[in-house]
Amino acid sequence: MKQLLTLILLSAVCAGSFAQKEMFMSQYMHNRFAINTAFAGSAETLSAMAAVRRQWAGNPESPKAQYLSMHAPLKNDNVALGLAVFNENVAIAKNTGLTAAYAYRVNTGKMQKLAFSISAGFYTTKLNWSQVDLIDDTDPAFGDNETLTEPVLGFGVSWYSNSFFVGFSTPDIFYRRSFNNESPSLELSEIDYLFTAGYLFPLSEALAVQPSFLLRMNPSGSNIADLSGTFIYNSTFLLGAAYRTNSELIAIAGWQATPQLMIAYSYDYPTGDLSNMSSGSHEISLKYNFGYKINTANPRFF
Repeated sequence: MKQLLTLILLSAVCAGSFAQKEMFMSQYMHNRFAINTAFAGSAETLSAMAAVRRQWAGNPESPKAQYLSMHAPLKNDNVALGLAVFNENVAIAKNTGLTAAYAYRVNTGKMQKLAFSISAGFYTTKLNWSQVDLIDDTDPAFGDNETLTEPVLGFGVSWYSNSFFVGFSTPDIFYRRSFNNESPSLELSEIDYLFTAGYLFPLSEALAVQPSFLLRMNPSGSNIADLSGTFIYNSTFLLGAAYRTNSELIAIAGWQATPQLMIAYSYDYPTGDLSNMSSGSHEISLKYNFGYKINTANPRFF
């Protein structure tokens, strides 16, 4: 079973991972910079976030990912900068990336901003073929370990305020088909497009609800949507649920421990074919806002 799962995951890596160079995150609604760099500076202070994700827990070869980011507006409030580091281990593959972002923001109303961003960096994949159990150890198809490093270039646009957010992004416009001597190419049919939006509805002085969605689109037809709803109590506790269209149910819980520190956890439960192979996926994130200079009606969640 271990060898079979390794080959399944390896096939997924070789076939599709080169097109997706951002962390697959269930808590996107509170970590929007991770999916769209145009949200850089949206906390109106230096904001740092760390997240870890264990995909398909219960399988030793399942993906494990770590993500770290920082972003902040400059003294010139129209400009914001951000930096993100990403690491993922999938079976015999180790994926690492670093991205720097520049966002230009324009005031469109009271506490409303329209932002445009460009991001650039690199993405490295290492394949450790020595970890594959082979019947024939001399098989030339499984020879030396391989390393591939390629550029990353992305764009984003966002519009947000103290009560809503809307965003569109292309995390990377480059695509590479396989480990060979091809240079990264621009193929519109292989670019991932991300749409996200959310709105905060006050229900009372202490309770609010935030519906949101994230749509990952690819012209080839591999589209996935997250439909989410989160209740926020006293701007301190949050509890929510989501449905992902690849047959996953998601539960999300969070705690604003201090005005600066937020802790969140999510659990993804597979209801499709993976339900027999996995006990679910776990994601934990920590977000810290330095200085706490946030001028929003609900600073902890917007």
